[in-house]
Amino acid sequence: MPRITSFYNTKRMLITTTGLTIASFALAPNSAHAQDVEPGAQQEASRGGLDDIVVTARKREENAQETPIAVTAMSGAMIEDRQIANVAQVASYAPNVNIQPVGNISGSSATLTAFIRGVGQTDYNITVDPGVGIYVDGVYVARSIGGLLEMADIANVQILRGPQGTLFGKNTIGGAILVNTNEPGNDFELKLEAATGRFNRADFKGIVNVPISDTLAMRAVASYETRDGYQRRLLDGGRQGNKDSFSGRVAFKWEPTDNFKALLAADVNIRREEMAANYLIENRDSPDLLQFQTINGRVVAIPSAAFAYNKLREGAGQCGAPGQLAPTDNPICYSSRWVTGNIDETWAGGPNRSNFDLWGTNLSLEYDFGNVTLKSISAYRDQKSTVDMDFDVSPIDMLGFSTNVRIWQASQELQLTGKILDDKLQFTMGAYYLKEKGKDIQPLRFGFAEFNSGGLVDNDSYAGYLQFSYKVTDRLSITPGIRYTDETKRYDPSLSVITRDFTAGIPGLPYPDGVFIQFSRCLVGQNVPQLIVGGPFDGFPDPTCVASASNPGGNHTVPAFEVSVHSKEWTPALSVNYQFTDDIMGYASYSKGFKNGGFTQRTFSEQFTPSFTPEFVTSYEVGLKTELFDRRLRMNVAVFQSDYSDMQIVVNEGLAPKVRNGGEGRIRGFEIEGQAAPADWLRIDYGVGYLDAFYRSVDPAAFPVTLNSKFAFVPEWTATLAANATVHESETGKFVLRGDWYHQSGTFKDAVNDPRLYQPAYSVFGASASFTDASDHFTVTAGVTNLTDKRYIQGGFVELNSSGVAQATYSRPREWFLKVAYKY
Repeated sequence: MPRITSFYNTKRMLITTTGLTIASFALAPNSAHAQDVEPGAQQEASRGGLDDIVVTARKREENAQETPIAVTAMSGAMIEDRQIANVAQVASYAPNVNIQPVGNISGSSATLTAFIRGVGQTDYNITVDPGVGIYVDGVYVARSIGGLLEMADIANVQILRGPQGTLFGKNTIGGAILVNTNEPGNDFELKLEAATGRFNRADFKGIVNVPISDTLAMRAVASYETRDGYQRRLLDGGRQGNKDSFSGRVAFKWEPTDNFKALLAADVNIRREEMAANYLIENRDSPDLLQFQTINGRVVAIPSAAFAYNKLREGAGQCGAPGQLAPTDNPICYSSRWVTGNIDETWAGGPNRSNFDLWGTNLSLEYDFGNVTLKSISAYRDQKSTVDMDFDVSPIDMLGFSTNVRIWQASQELQLTGKILDDKLQFTMGAYYLKEKGKDIQPLRFGFAEFNSGGLVDNDSYAGYLQFSYKVTDRLSITPGIRYTDETKRYDPSLSVITRDFTAGIPGLPYPDGVFIQFSRCLVGQNVPQLIVGGPFDGFPDPTCVASASNPGGNHTVPAFEVSVHSKEWTPALSVNYQFTDDIMGYASYSKGFKNGGFTQRTFSEQFTPSFTPEFVTSYEVGLKTELFDRRLRMNVAVFQSDYSDMQIVVNEGLAPKVRNGGEGRIRGFEIEGQAAPADWLRIDYGVGYLDAFYRSVDPAAFPVTLNSKFAFVPEWTATLAANATVHESETGKFVLRGDWYHQSGTFKDAVNDPRLYQPAYSVFGASASFTDASDHFTVTAGVTNLTDKRYIQGGFVELNSSGVAQATYSRPREWFLKVAYKY
C-alpha cells in the first residue's frame, strides 16, 4: 500500500504543477501564427498556433493528436537543431525512454541498449532479441549490434511507447522506434556540411537530390564522422572511445502514374574504430582455484581466472601461494594496482578494435486503388562486426575476448490499408516474414583456459495482422486489432569448445588434460554429472569419466547439436477514443506484446544448452491529448500499468552473464509531454515521465535477484526540456539560440543491482547558437554538448568471483563544436 500511495501522491503533485504551467501560458498572446518545423513525421498546414504533427504509428498518415497512442515524434529539422547524431540520443527528448549507445561487455561502438517504459534487454548476443523494435523506412532491424543508427538525412523519428504487438509485432514488447529517411523529391537540392570540435573532430556530410525526369528522382547522402577517443591508454599511448564512421545511402523514386510509386534504396555503414571506452572500477584476486555455489538447487563450480593466472601461470612463484592474495606492488600480478582512479585513463594493453560493416537494400512498391492501398516492402540487410576487447582492463594477458558476428536478414511485408462504409471504417491488414541466419564465434581467453563461445543461428518468423478503426459516432471511435506470430529460433553451438586448458599437467591433480577439459567430459551431455563426492577433491570431476556421445572430442562446452524453440502467439489490442472537443481527445487502450525465448551462448561446461522461454507484457493505458489557448500549448498525458511475466533478465552464473526467466513484474507510470509557443519567436518542447517498476514474484533461476531488486536501466523519473528562440531577425539574417536539458533519476545497470553499477540521478545540458544569412543558403552553428561535463555510467559488467573484474563505460565528456552548412 505505501508504494501505491506514493504513486498517486506523485501524480497529484504533477497535475498541480501542470495546472500552474497551463495558467502561465494563458498570459501569453493568443493570436494564431505558423511555427517553425514541428517535431513530427510530416507537417500539415497549420490551423494557427502550433503545427499539426502527422505520424504513421498505425501504418497510415494521421494527426498525432487524434491517434490513441503515446508517441513522441521529431522532424529532421529538430534532429539537426538538437545535434542528434545517432538513434540513442533521441531518448533525451522522450519521457520514460532510456537508450544507451553501449552493450554491456560488448566492447562494440555500434551497439545500443534500449528500454521503453521499463521494458528492454541488456544482452547484445545474437541468440537474444532486443525488447524495443527499431524500424528504418518500415524495415525491422533485428539485432542490437548495428542498432546504433547514424542520423543523416532523416525525415523524422517516432517513438511509440508501450507494446506494439499488433501492427509491428516483432520484438516490440516495450515499444518501437520508427526512423524514416527523406525520399527523393521533384526539385533539385544540394546540402553540404562540415564540422570541427574537441578531440580533433572532423565531420563531413553531403546530400543531393536530382529530378532525373518527370517521373524519376534520385537522392543520395554521404556522411563521414571522425574524432579521437576520450579515454587514454597509459600503457601504449593509444585511445579508446573514438569515432571513425562512414555512412551512405542512395534512393530512387519512380512515380509513372498518380496511383503507383516505387522506391528503391541501398545504404551502407562502415566503421573502423577502437573499442568502447572501458574503465576498471575494481578487480579481485582469489585464494582458491574453484569456488562452489548453490544456484537454483545446483552446485556450480566457479573457477577463478585471477588465481589461475597468479598462482599457476605467469605469476607462479611471484604472486603468492595458494590461499594467499597477490601482492599489489608487483606489476607481474593481477591486482588492484591497475585501477587508475580516473575514468578517462586505463591500463588496458590488449587488443583494441571495433569494426563494423553493414549494407542493405529495400524496395517499396505502393499502388493506390482509390479507397484501398496495397504496399509491399522487401528488404535485405547484411552485417559483420569484429570486436577485440581487453577484458581484464590491465597490461596482464589474463582476460580477453573477440566477437566475430556475421549475420544477414531478409524480410517481406505486404500491407493493405483503406477506408470503407463512407470512411467510417479504416483498416490495416498485412502479412510479414523474416528470415535470419548468421554466426557469432567468440574466442575467449581466461586465466584458466582458452575456449570458443557462440555458434550458428537460423530463425524464421511469420506473422499476419489486422486492425481497424470504426467511427461509432462523429466523436467516438473504437479500434480493435490482433496479430498472429509463428516463430522458430534455431541455435547450433557445436563450435563452442575448450581450445586450451592451462591447468593441464599440474602436479598433484589427476587430470593430465586439465581440470576443465575433464569437467567437460563429466558434465556436457551427461544425464547425471560425474563429480567426486567427499574428500579433498569434493566437487571436482571424476578422473575416470568418459565423454558423452554429444561431446565429440570431450572438449565441448555444451552438447554439440542444434537446439530450437518454437512459439505461436496471438497479440491482441483494443483502444477506444472520444473527441470531447476539436482540441481535446481522450482514449483508453489495452495491448499485449511478446518476445520469443532463446539461448545463452556464453557457456562453459554445461549439461545442456541453457535456454529461456518467451516473455509477455500486457498493458492498460488511459490518455488525454489536448491543444489549448488557440493552439499555443499542446499537452498530452498518459497513465498506464503493464503486467510483465516470464521476464528475460541477465544474471551471472559462473564466469559469464546468462539470460534467465526472472519472474513477474508490474510497471505503473505516467507521462506528460508537449510543445508550447508562448510567443512567435519562442518554441518550447517538454516532457516528464514516472515509472514505478517492481517484482511481484521472482523465479529461483534468477538468483541473486530478489523481490526487492530494482529493474535494470529503469529510472523512476525522466524529464526533458528544450527551447528554440529566434532572438534576432532582420534583412541580414536570423540568429537562433537553442538549449536543452535532460534529467534521469538513479538506476542500476544490471539486474542483480550491483552497487558498482549504480548511476545516481544526473542532468545533462546542451546549448548552441546559429546564424543563417538572409538568402537562407549559409548557416553557422556553434555549441556545446554535455555543458556541465557530467560523466555517467552507460553500461558495465561486474563478476568478481570468476572473472575478478568490475568495469563500466562512462559517457563522453563536454565537447564544443563548430559547424558550417550550405544548402541550395
